[in-house]
Amino acid sequence: MEKKKNIFGLIFFTLLLSFASCKKEKYFEGPDFYMDDFQSYNQLEDLLLPDDIFWSHTQITMDDNHITVDTLNGNKYLKFFALPSKGDDVSKCSISKQKMAFWEGETMRVSSKYYIVGTDKADWLFIQDLEEQTAVGAGPGIRLALVDNQLRIEHKFLQDDVVQVAGQEKDFPRNQWVDLVWEVKLSQKHKGYIKLWQDGDLIIDSDKEVTLPKDFLYAIQGTKGQYTSVEIGITANSPDNKITIYVDDFKVETVK
Repeated sequence: MEKKKNIFGLIFFTLLLSFASCKKEKYFEGPDFYMDDFQSYNQLEDLLLPDDIFWSHTQITMDDNHITVDTLNGNKYLKFFALPSKGDDVSKCSISKQKMAFWEGETMRVSSKYYIVGTDKADWLFIQDLEEQTAVGAGPGIRLALVDNQLRIEHKFLQDDVVQVAGQEKDFPRNQWVDLVWEVKLSQKHKGYIKLWQDGDLIIDSDKEVTLPKDFLYAIQGTKGQYTSVEIGITANSPDNKITIYVDDFKVETVK
């Protein structure tokens, strides 16, 4: 009798998770497109209106770090300044668009322009994160990192970094605008891919990648398998030097 109860309980729990999985997009729905050229803003507060109309949240972890709307030759863009990280005190100066919905099996693309001021060393500078920001069961995501002045993808979960092909690496140009296009097919198994273009050159092209963390199981909703947040700017500064970064022409979307 006890064995039958255990089997019945297992079947019931499996059916519950199956039902919940079918409904998870209802519980965690959100847009899969957003773009911003920053032309309509005069100050940071203009970006942070209620209900995530534009941007959602900033991370500014040190008093001297700041984000401003800057203008040059009639064109507006976001300016990020951050002091170096010190030990466990991570220096952040970033802004994120949250409450979006990019699901396992979909391909998301993030396009943007970055301008990194100066040529100082900036190893392990992070400039763009894909995350799932829900407090319970949140997955840590993936992000763009600068190491030896070359971009790579770092997993915040336990996966090896995705780096440029040895002998074919391209440095990140400093003191000029750089076009970045980051395309990720989302998968919690080795069925995803990552592509990264820098000024039109495909510098990373890696398939059979795990691109989503395995989120915690929910009692009702099941495993979400999605990203809901894109964070740009100085998502974590290098311990090497203070840094200034400009960002313009941001767009995130689902592609076929």
